[in-house]
Amino acid sequence: MELGRRERVADVRTVWGKEADFSDWLVTADGIALLAQDLGVEIEEPSREGRPGDFPCDIVAKLLGDESHVVVIENQFGKTNHDHLGKFLTYASVHKAMTGIWIAEQAADDHRQVIDWLNENTPATVNLYLAELRVFRIGQSPAAPQLDMVCRPNVSQKIARSAESAANKERYGWRLAFWEDIHKSVSARKQPFRLQKAGTSHWSTVSIGRSGFSLSMLLTPRNQSIGVELYVNPVGWKDAAFEQLRADKEAIEEQIGCPLEWMPLIGKKSARILLEAKIDPRRDTERKAVCEWFADKLPLMYATFKDRVAALQASTD
Repeated sequence: MELGRRERVADVRTVWGKEADFSDWLVTADGIALLAQDLGVEIEEPSREGRPGDFPCDIVAKLLGDESHVVVIENQFGKTNHDHLGKFLTYASVHKAMTGIWIAEQAADDHRQVIDWLNENTPATVNLYLAELRVFRIGQSPAAPQLDMVCRPNVSQKIARSAESAANKERYGWRLAFWEDIHKSVSARKQPFRLQKAGTSHWSTVSIGRSGFSLSMLLTPRNQSIGVELYVNPVGWKDAAFEQLRADKEAIEEQIGCPLEWMPLIGKKSARILLEAKIDPRRDTERKAVCEWFADKLPLMYATFKDRVAALQASTD
């Protein structure tokens, strides 16, 4: 067997001439996939040079499946410096971001300590990442970028250190542990999709391969139920997308094997198509049943909707 030797590209400017070129690439499908693979952060609806204040942020996006969760990304070549640290924190503040990502070729130890300190002393809803950009080639192969994690939030520690009420701490801790168990059950079977890192929200989202659409696993103890829903939120044609899918309702429900709840949510930004099971996730005796249900139904919903979503014809509502 002949193996190639991986060599690092010494100057990333030979791949992207300037920082703006790298930011332009990072909002492409390949760049978004790199963020998901190396940092575990899946974004959608990325925009370049977001500017609600006096300074334009490199990239502003939404966390996949959560239109209220803003993600800001600051990129720089070379070694991290105070100027970009200030910009990074300013952008996060101005955009009211819940996730911030700072990417540079080299992270200074002082700046690593700053990001770690902020992660340790901010609420569980705020998450900051610092990553180093590397680029490699094997022989004359195309350049292959890589993001090496330097700092990331420790969700468990943030919950423990949070100044929130005891009830919130208990709820967040319960969700995190439950999602970790669910993800293990789903991942135990070979899947054609990637799971996000387990978090503290009542949902966990999976990309379905097209911007504005995603699948979410739901824990809803208030309703004594769990579910998997298709989240439909393409900018400018949400209603048209939903109606195209509903036109195939009979075939979709036959493939799923049961009726779905079709929610057009007229006047809202998103529509939803829900597969629900009346299993109370708060009952410890149901924990195994919940994990097995998601391991069965999430791949089924993915297989049912992936090609249908890809085939939708974009239009203006």
